[in-house]
Amino acid sequence: MIKGTIFLILLAACVYLSLFTFPTACARPEEQSWSLAALPSSVRLDPSSGRILDDGSRVYRTEPLGDLLAKNWIYDGREVSLHAARGEYVSFQLVVRNNTDTTLKDIVVEMRPFAQSGRNLSVKPELFLEWAVEVKAPSTGYEKSTLGTGWYPDAMIPLESIEQNVSRRSRLSYPLELPDFRNRIDSQRFLMVWVDQFVPLGKEEEDAPAGDYTSEITVSIGGRTKSIPVRLKVWNFSLPKENKLAGNLQHEGFLKGMDERLELTLYQLFKRHRVVPADPTYTPPISVSPEGKVSIDWAAHDRRLAKYFSGEAFTEKYGYSGPGYGEPIEQYVLPFDVYGKYGTSGWPDIGKPDVEREPARQAIYIDAVRQVREHILSMANPEKTRLIVYLNGLDESYFPEAWNRMDFYGKLFKKHFPEAHFRVDGSYSKEAMEVIHDAIDYWCCHTIGYNIGTIEEYRKLGVKDWLYGPMLYERQENGWCGSSTFMDLPLVNERAISWAAWKYRTLTWCSWGIGSGWQYAWYNTETWKDYFRDHGQGPLSYRRYNGNALAVYAPGIVPQVNVPCPSLRLKAMRDGVEEYEYFRLLGELDGSRERVDAVVNRIIKEPFGEKSIGNQDIWDYNPSKWDAAVIEVGGMIEKAVSR
Repeated sequence: MIKGTIFLILLAACVYLSLFTFPTACARPEEQSWSLAALPSSVRLDPSSGRILDDGSRVYRTEPLGDLLAKNWIYDGREVSLHAARGEYVSFQLVVRNNTDTTLKDIVVEMRPFAQSGRNLSVKPELFLEWAVEVKAPSTGYEKSTLGTGWYPDAMIPLESIEQNVSRRSRLSYPLELPDFRNRIDSQRFLMVWVDQFVPLGKEEEDAPAGDYTSEITVSIGGRTKSIPVRLKVWNFSLPKENKLAGNLQHEGFLKGMDERLELTLYQLFKRHRVVPADPTYTPPISVSPEGKVSIDWAAHDRRLAKYFSGEAFTEKYGYSGPGYGEPIEQYVLPFDVYGKYGTSGWPDIGKPDVEREPARQAIYIDAVRQVREHILSMANPEKTRLIVYLNGLDESYFPEAWNRMDFYGKLFKKHFPEAHFRVDGSYSKEAMEVIHDAIDYWCCHTIGYNIGTIEEYRKLGVKDWLYGPMLYERQENGWCGSSTFMDLPLVNERAISWAAWKYRTLTWCSWGIGSGWQYAWYNTETWKDYFRDHGQGPLSYRRYNGNALAVYAPGIVPQVNVPCPSLRLKAMRDGVEEYEYFRLLGELDGSRERVDAVVNRIIKEPFGEKSIGNQDIWDYNPSKWDAAVIEVGGMIEKAVSR
C-alpha cells in the first residue's frame, strides 16, 4: 500500500513537472539537453555564470530577486504575461539554457504575431540576439556601486542577421548556436533573445482593439521544438505619436560624419526608441566678403536634413514604421558657435573675445543669425522642433569672462532669433546664474549641481531646466562625466532619468554620447578611457568607463551584421520615456499630479545635487517594483478613460 502510494505521488510529480520547460528528472535525455525560460526586459542575465546582473542586493539596499529563471513577475514558469498601451513597445527576453557540455547547433527561434479572436496585430514581433561583452573592471569612481565584472548582454542584433535556416547551406557566416559561434563568451550556458512588440496606433485604434492577445515563441533544436505561450493585454488607451519629453543624446560630429544612408537608419532607430539624437555640427559652408557680406550655402544641409524637419523621413516613403510616424525631429541644434576656451573657432568666425564685439564683426554675426533664422523657419516648425542655440565654445565654462559672453550672446539671440532657445550646459553657481539668467532659456544642469531649491528659484525667472550627466554620485569626481550610460551600473538608471524628470517637473534630459567607440565596443566595454598625468597615481589619474556614451553599435564589425544595433540600455531608456507618457496621461486625465506623484515617489527618492554625493539610496533598485508601478498607473489610466 505504501509503495503504491509513493509510486502514484512520483508519477503525479513527473506529470506536473513535465509541463514546465526547465529539465526534470522525469524527462527523456534529449529533453534534458536544453530548456527554456523567460525574463523581464528590466534585468540582464550573465550568459556564462547565469547571474542576474541587476540583482543589486549585495551592493544596494534592496531585497534579493531570487531565481528568476524559474519564475518571475512576467513569467510564472509556463506563460509570459505582458501589458502595453497602443503606440507603445513592450518587451521580454527568451532564455535558452544548454544543460550539456556539447554545442547546440541549428537553433531556430520564431514567434507568431499576436492575435485576438483570430485577427493578428498588423505589426509582427521583432526578435534580437543579445550579444554580450565582458566587463573586466569597474567603471572608474564606481568601485562601490558597480554590479561587478562579468558578461553583460548589450548589443541587440536583429535575428534577420543570423543564419537560422541552414538546411541548404554548406558555408555559414553566423549560424545560431549555443555557445555563440561569433560572440566567444567564456563557458557560455545561456543564449538570450530579446523580443520587442510594437502595439500599432492606427486610425481610431482600428489596428489594436483593447483586450487580450496571445502568441507563442518557439525554439527548435535538432528536430525537437519547445515553446512558451505569451499573453498580451492591450490597454484601452494610446501613447501619443509625439515624443513629448524629447530626451536626447548629444554627440558632436557623430551623425554629420557618416554617409546619408547610415544617418537615416540611425535617425529612424532613435525615433523608434523615443530618444532624440543631437549633433551640433551641421554647419553649412559660410563665407564673408571683404565688404562683410555673408553668404551661406544650404544645398548639402537641406539635402540631408529637410526630410527630418518635415517628418517625411519617418514615413513609409523612407521605409519607416513605429512610434512618431510622420512626426519631425523633436530638436535641432543650430549651427552657431563662438571662439572657445580650447582655441576652437566660431560659426561664423568673428575672432577671439578681445575683438568679437567690434561693430563690423558683430554685423557679420547678426547677419548670419538673420539668414539662418529665415532659412530654418522656412523648413522647421518651432512648435514641433525645438530650435536650440548651443555655443560649444562656452560649454561648461566656470569663469566670469565666459559668463559675460553667455549673457551677451543670449540676449543677441533673443533679439534676432526669438524662436530659438539659448541653452547653457553645466553645473553653474549662484554667482554665475545671477549674471546669465536673463539671457538664457534653457539650463542643461549637470546633475551634481541640480539642487532643486536653486532650480526652482530660476524657474520663477523663466529659466527652463534640463537634467544632464550621471545618475549616481559615489564621489564628487563622478561629475567629471557628462553621460548617464554606464553598463555596469543598474539598468533602472536608464529609466530613472525620465522618472526623475517627472518628479522634479524638469523640461527634458540630455546625456552626452551616441556611439562613443561604437566599433570596438563589440569586443571592449571600455568605450571611454583617458589618463591624466597631472593627477598623480591614484584612482583619479585615469578614467575607464564601461559602455559610457554608447547607445548603439556599429554595422560591419561582426560578420553578417550590416545594420546599426541598439543597445539593451537604449531600450531601457525607451521604457523610461514611455513610462513618462503614462504619468503625463494620468495627470491630464485626473487634472492633478497627485496620484502619479504618489506612485513615482515610492520609487524615486531624492537624487542629484550636493546631498546625493556618497548616497546610493536615491531610488528603489528592485526592477520588479518599477514594472509593477507602471502596471498600476496603466490600470488607473484605463479606469479614468472609461469614466
